[in-house]
Amino acid sequence: MYHKFLQILRFRPALFEQRAAKSGAPRFKPRMARVKPLRTPTMLALDNFDFYYGPIFGDKWPSVRLALLSRKKFVAVANRFSANFESNKEILKSLGTVNLMEDQMKIGEQTTNRIEQMKRKLDKKAAESANEEEEDEEEESQSAGDGDDDQQFDDDSDDIASRLGDGLAQFQPSANEIVHGTKEFKRSKRSKGWDKGAYEMLNTKRVIYDSSFNVTGLEGVDEPLPTVEDVLLYPRELALFSHPRLCIDGFPEPLKDRNNISSSVLPVLALDLRDDDVVLDMCASPGGKSLMILQTGKFASLVCNDSSLFRLGELRRALALHVPAKSEVSSQVILKRKDAASVESWTETEVYDKFLCFGISPNLPPPLFHVLVDVPCTTDRRSATVDEGNIFSIELSTDRLNLPQLQTRMMVNALRSVRVGGSVVYSTCTLSPTQNEMVVENACALARTHYGIKTVERSLKKMENRLTNTGLFQFSADCRRGSLLLPTLLSNFGPTYVCKITRIG
Repeated sequence: MYHKFLQILRFRPALFEQRAAKSGAPRFKPRMARVKPLRTPTMLALDNFDFYYGPIFGDKWPSVRLALLSRKKFVAVANRFSANFESNKEILKSLGTVNLMEDQMKIGEQTTNRIEQMKRKLDKKAAESANEEEEDEEEESQSAGDGDDDQQFDDDSDDIASRLGDGLAQFQPSANEIVHGTKEFKRSKRSKGWDKGAYEMLNTKRVIYDSSFNVTGLEGVDEPLPTVEDVLLYPRELALFSHPRLCIDGFPEPLKDRNNISSSVLPVLALDLRDDDVVLDMCASPGGKSLMILQTGKFASLVCNDSSLFRLGELRRALALHVPAKSEVSSQVILKRKDAASVESWTETEVYDKFLCFGISPNLPPPLFHVLVDVPCTTDRRSATVDEGNIFSIELSTDRLNLPQLQTRMMVNALRSVRVGGSVVYSTCTLSPTQNEMVVENACALARTHYGIKTVERSLKKMENRLTNTGLFQFSADCRRGSLLLPTLLSNFGPTYVCKITRIG
């Protein structure tokens, strides 16, 4: 019995081999799972840029796209608070760099006075045009108000007659409503107690809730924004160094000197500042723009604001690293934490008295209140090269789509913050017209509609021409408003968009 069992076990493998030979290949073959190819955030960003920027820039887009993916170029800023300021400048010159400010500073005192006179003439023209426009609006409102009063008298007479006929049996509630706005104050202008200054202040500081402040993106279509020329005076204290064209060399790491102050490599932002100006950096973190303003020395007070406590701490450390704690400049810097995107909670409106803006003596330039708005944007260069924290990632899609509304609210708050005669500089690091020109136009229209703020654009074409002559910068000729610095392989700066708006009423 035992031998028969062994024979069965001996012949069973042969039986299995015959069955396998008859059946051929195995019944179930291993298959690879079919998955869609991985789309990284940088790939999504480049697809988005090709779709939107390609038709805008046309034949220039391939070179701009390649420049975005290439190594960017830097500008070195010599820290004037360093004890080795002069020696640091000599070191930068020995590297073969070009001082960008030398040609800009080769002007005498007479030329400076002439530029100041030209600026006052331009300001006067802008103010005269604003006054003419205001007078036309007042005439229209008066004529419309007379008709409204006559119509109101007729309605009141009909209302009285109906009440006399009906008696107390028929009750008609009052149709008049108390509405907070502009039209009611304009109608009472002919009364004895009219105070135009109080009206403007109330109209500018009226509270509008964030839920009712809607941004459609079409506000600036029917609201023209006039443009006037502008001339800039570059600060003599600013020392900017860059490698010449076709050179992509970097700079050595900054070393701390005996005062524990470092040199810095920062992006360039030119502002037309004066000694008595008060400047607000609305989105100051991580501190590059604020440090640049400190290097100019052309300010009386610098207010650095950011909504994040963490970013505000980074900003404080950056300022402490480059500015001595016991210096006079450090006492002129103020840190604030406020939400610049909330029109409801933003309270930095018209901080200083109007007389400070217009001044008394025509020979003395009046101190102005300038606002710098470096808003969050898609950061095209970083979005095209870095996947980590990329705004084109799927989880940040909502934040990316809401960027124009966020930028518009910040720009409106900036226009509310500045006094008459002051300027707002709006800047981004994107090529998108939706985040550049359209935001400026929509914000100016909303500020005029809700707060009665009148603005003009200050043309930066003269600044473009002077920087283009250096051979290091290339600006877009198709930018409808403001200035757009394009990245190029020959001199890979940007992208940077800058637009200057002045409040005239």
